[in-house]
Order: sequence, then C-alpha cells, then structure tokens
Amino acid sequence: MKNSKPENDIDLIKDLMEKSSKFSNISGIAVLFTGFLALIGASFIYFDIGFSISEVHISYNQLISQNGKPDVLNLKLKLLISIASLILIASLITLYFTARNKSGKEGIALFNSSFSRTLKSLFTPLFSGGIFCLFLLHHQMYGLVAPATLIFYGLGLISCSKYSYYELEFLGYLELVLGFIASYFMGTGLLFWIIGFGIGHILFGYYIHVKYDKK
Repeated sequence: MKNSKPENDIDLIKDLMEKSSKFSNISGIAVLFTGFLALIGASFIYFDIGFSISEVHISYNQLISQNGKPDVLNLKLKLLISIASLILIASLITLYFTARNKSGKEGIALFNSSFSRTLKSLFTPLFSGGIFCLFLLHHQMYGLVAPATLIFYGLGLISCSKYSYYELEFLGYLELVLGFIASYFMGTGLLFWIIGFGIGHILFGYYIHVKYDKK
C-alpha cells in the first residue's frame, strides 16, 4: 500500500494539471441534448413538419430556390432564424449550467484561463462566420447559409480543441467536410446541418459522457 501511494499522488497531480490547463468541464449529456435540439428544430424546417403560413405550404427547397411569394418566403426565413436562435440560446444555457455544476463537483473554477482560451479560439471563427452569414442573407444567398455555419463551426472546434477535449478536432473536421459537401449540393445544406449539428453532437456527447463523465 505504501509503495502505491506515491503513484496515486502522481496520478492525482497529473489529473489536476490536466484539468487546470484544459477546459474539460463540458458535460457529455449537455452536448447530447443540444444535438437533439438541433435535430428536432432543423427537421421541423427541412421536412416542414406541420408547418404552413396563411394556408400556403412553403418548403425549405422553395425557400432556397425562392420559388414563392416574397412575403411568404420572408415569413419562412424568419421562422428558420427564430428556431435557430432558440436552439442556440437553449444550448448555451444548458452548456453553461451543466459546466458550472461539473466544475463545482471537481472543485475547479469555471471561469479560468483555460476557459478563456477555449472561448476565444471557438468564438473568433463563429463570430466571423456569423457576420459572413448575415451578408449571405442580405444578398439572398440562402442556400449557402447552412453550409457556411458548418464550415465556420468546424474551424472553431478545430481551433479550440487544443485547449479542451482533443476529440473536438475530429468533430470539427466532420463539420468542415459536411459544410463543403453541402456547399456543392446547393439546397441540401440543412440536411447536412441535421447530420453535423444534430447527429454529430449526439454521438460526440455520448462519447464524452462515457469516456470522461462516468469516471
């Protein structure tokens, strides 16, 4: 027992150093939950589940091709933006409270230097992508909005992976590839968005939960 104690101390020190140098307080369940939100919200728009405006049914493909009355298409676009905004807000709130709870259990401050580095490296590409998407919307290039969000989000994940879970890099490359494919097949962007943000987050969240949260 005495011989194993120094080894346990070394493992404990390594674990504490890893936690202090990398932001690892993201909850796998929270990521999985955000994936379900994205899957449900995007599917609602893409497959037009129970959706109609003034008794006129407008599909996502019609929005991309702008095949319809301008006022009705604008309403469809506003609905899409509203749902995306609600998903983003709900996801951020969930991630924040679960991360705070996890940090409290591990005795590590949530707002530390590793959190700051992770946030900066993630949101720099996301903010740039958001501005770019606003220009796409302004020029009515709706078909490139979903692919652009995948591409910039993938770049953000790759960038922040060195300050957080290294597995984020693989998820980032997945989002990047899906974004490129969606850019080529114009009009299918939201379908790839469902795969990347929905299914991708569900699988990644489950992986993080099993590998890290259950320890």
